[in-house]
Amino acid sequence: MKKPYFILLISLILFIASLPFPAVYVKDDSMYGLACLLLGWAEMDGGGIAWLANPLIFFTALFFLMRKTKISLLLSLLSLFLMLCYLSVGEITTDEAGHKSPVTGYGPGYFLWVASCLTLFIGNLVSLRSQKKI
Repeated sequence: MKKPYFILLISLILFIASLPFPAVYVKDDSMYGLACLLLGWAEMDGGGIAWLANPLIFFTALFFLMRKTKISLLLSLLSLFLMLCYLSVGEITTDEAGHKSPVTGYGPGYFLWVASCLTLFIGNLVSLRSQKKI
């Protein structure tokens, strides 16, 4: 298996693995990764901006496959920044009525999500470095 496909496979496995785990712990509950993926777009004020990392990861992978390493590197860095910005969120919407609850912690789903992007970022760095050696 070629290196770009292997890196993308690891990133995809980490991303999919993040979905069934709790991503965010709130006052008396938790939100799972799948719920965050499906509903995160609805909260663009505050912490919802971090959800934009999801489509950016898709474009990062697309450019990585097309061997546009510099663009992919920039997009993966931006995605990683957006993901880490979520750590500064104090409260999130927890139900369809719009009630907000304070964030009390982050679960394995969040960290697997970040690891999927970090894998792409490191893969881009390795790929860019190997291109410069040639």
